[in-house]
Amino acid sequence: MLKRPEETELRAIAELDGQLFSSSPWGEEAFIHTLQEGPESCLVFYDTDGAGREGSCHEPAGYVLFCIMEDAEIYRIGVRPELRRRGLGRRLLEAAEEVCREQGSRRLLLEVREDNIPALSLYRAFGFEEIYRRKRYYKDPVSDAIMMEKDIGKEITDA
Repeated sequence: MLKRPEETELRAIAELDGQLFSSSPWGEEAFIHTLQEGPESCLVFYDTDGAGREGSCHEPAGYVLFCIMEDAEIYRIGVRPELRRRGLGRRLLEAAEEVCREQGSRRLLLEVREDNIPALSLYRAFGFEEIYRRKRYYKDPVSDAIMMEKDIGKEITDA
């Protein structure tokens, strides 16, 4: 089940974020502030068929946090390790892209560590292309950040 989270669900999403991004977790307050104050949105996937672990239908299986503007941006995307390689990341990207396109976004941007090979493979397969690198951007360990984009503007056809 893919949906926008209620404020009461943000603690569980922040906990998952902390597990997945232990060196730079956002925390519950950052999620709440971001979603209340700006043009950002979040979608969360709950594993209602129990493919993950017991009780997983009540815990987020994955989430995507993104900013909706003319140039939309994926801030965070995460999937529980035991549920990876099942197409959930792709479903989250597709849903975020659809929301952004419906709101008038023309392109979708994201940033990824150069050494995150699974994520790079997913993004490239989804149509993202590298536009530039931020040298030595990430610490612990030091790694370049790859900025990627995907054109999501509506096709204009002659009638």
